[in-house]
Amino acid sequence: MGVKTALITGYSYYGKYWFNPSGEVAKLLDGSEISVYRVKSLVLPASFNSARSTLQKVLEELKPDFVLGLGLAPLARMLEVELVAVNYVYFTQPDVNGVKAELEKIDPRGPPVVYTTLPVEAVVKKCKSQRGYPIKPSLSTGLYLCNVAAYMIMRYGLERRVPAGFVHIPPSTVNMLRRESEFGTPLEEIADTVKCIVEASTGVAFED
Repeated sequence: MGVKTALITGYSYYGKYWFNPSGEVAKLLDGSEISVYRVKSLVLPASFNSARSTLQKVLEELKPDFVLGLGLAPLARMLEVELVAVNYVYFTQPDVNGVKAELEKIDPRGPPVVYTTLPVEAVVKKCKSQRGYPIKPSLSTGLYLCNVAAYMIMRYGLERRVPAGFVHIPPSTVNMLRRESEFGTPLEEIADTVKCIVEASTGVAFED
């Protein structure tokens, strides 16, 4: 059996966050080997249309065995493993291409709700209880671009029967030093927690 592929995505800059730790963590892990996976990273633009088309193309071409999307949650103090995503976006502040979306579907033909295929209970047990990383489950993908990636990734996981999900991450210490946030978590700690999520998701069995 060959080496399996893990796709880890993040986002590029948006708003005042010219240093987006989600994209930086994805780049930091690119090419690394975690458990049975070799990581391929993808940094998406903070653009509804571009992020959607780019992610869809990469999923179809790469056919990864594991997918984890990362997104910045400016108010988060720990990593939040999202449980569900919905087939809608709603944002009145334009993205980097000037696009606004007022309750628009991500995929007009897609299901209204999709669920993570990550073993969330095992992830929290391994990463928080055993290793002490700051992590918890969450129900707040929002309706902005993080929900776009979360929806597409979770749907891919359900359709392909592979572990797939989305994690919101807190601002990094770099964001704090740049005065983009009043607090921050070291980038290395965020990356180590992401590695733990991948490790905890290895060997997930899907029932027929």
